Amino acid sequence: MKWITARRRHPLAGYAVVILALTLFGVGYAVFAPSAERAEAQTLAAEAAAAEQQPTAEDVAQGREIYTKTCASCHGSDGKGGEGYSGPDITGEGAAAVDFQVSTGRMPSMNPNAQMPRKPSALTEEELADLLAFYNAELGEEGAPGVPTGVPDAPPEQADFESHAAYEEAAEEWEAGYEEYIEGADDTEAGMQLYLANCAHCHSWSGEGGALTGGRWAPEIGEATPRQIYEAMISGPGAMPVFNDGTVTPDEKQDLIAYVKDLQAEPNAGGIFDLNRVGQVAEGFIGWTVGLSLIVACAIWITAKQRAHD
Repeated sequence: MKWITARRRHPLAGYAVVILALTLFGVGYAVFAPSAERAEAQTLAAEAAAAEQQPTAEDVAQGREIYTKTCASCHGSDGKGGEGYSGPDITGEGAAAVDFQVSTGRMPSMNPNAQMPRKPSALTEEELADLLAFYNAELGEEGAPGVPTGVPDAPPEQADFESHAAYEEAAEEWEAGYEEYIEGADDTEAGMQLYLANCAHCHSWSGEGGALTGGRWAPEIGEATPRQIYEAMISGPGAMPVFNDGTVTPDEKQDLIAYVKDLQAEPNAGGIFDLNRVGQVAEGFIGWTVGLSLIVACAIWITAKQRAHD
């Protein structure tokens, strides 16, 4: 220790420390920073992945065929509906609205103007991707909300894969992306405040939905995927208002979605009389009404028994 202390006071000690620090920094950068070859490989891999995601002319052609069979009878061959068609103009709705309506099974519909409940999608994932490719290429207007990227959709289904190993790989990849998105939320508390301020008055505090005016209803959102929740916010289906990315930022949407998914994961502590988690106010009112009725009934019974005894 005395030897180190003595050398530390040497005039050249400071220079030696600086040189050592620069050497360690240079070695560390060389080891951990990507080399030119690795950087080029990563760039090529990213470009290849992006190219794989780009729809081809064949995808668009298949999507046109799907649209003609399932959508054109209501929305017209150009997507603008109009006289003679029961469906509205969808050219300005955006791919997000198309993906939401079809993936939730609400479309195709025999009556596109009526509110439809959620049901299994009539199209496979590949068919829906082709339909969206056609919509973006030939029908959709520029600037309309597109399908959000990086937001997880429904988990893969084994029936869509030729082997169990391929399905397991896809399921693991989906689960990792889902957890990354949900756990990557900055502030779930802020998401709760956003939900209570903008969503709970229609979908209820628990997300179980509720009645609206005009015979409509706010659907239960427990089965909705993060992507579908995001798409609903930016497309405003039915009576739902639009919350575009200028009103509620993508990060705030992520916080809100993370809160909704945490809310859905909570165990139901309501017991056998949970009333389907309709909300604290409704549950309290029903409990108070039932309790008061039981008290009145007991009072009548006691009075009747006393009169019979007398």
